[in-house]
Amino acid sequence: MSNWLIYYLLFIFVFWMLFSNRKQTEKYIEAKIKRRNGDKDMQELAKRFIGKDVLINTVASGTIDGILKEVVDNAVVIDRNGAESVVNLDYVIRLREYPTNKNGKRKTVITD
Repeated sequence: MSNWLIYYLLFIFVFWMLFSNRKQTEKYIEAKIKRRNGDKDMQELAKRFIGKDVLINTVASGTIDGILKEVVDNAVVIDRNGAESVVNLDYVIRLREYPTNKNGKRKTVITD
């Protein structure tokens, strides 16, 4: 008599685990889809700045500046004094054109 009770509880436990894991999987997939759609928007916005002197604020490395050369997949290529840097758009917080003064030169002090 006790064997069927153990099997029954085991059976219910397995289905409960599968159901809870499915919810987590669905949440993960939804978040991934939202990120992917957001990345396309950021790529389109970054393409507007190709060939311009830009200032990029990132999550980890602070600020990167230089001329935006190209937008590839989910990254941008920045040229700074002949050296290229590649920045992943997932970590970009802000992307803007480098501020210039009335003579067209870069501003030395940037205030936001």
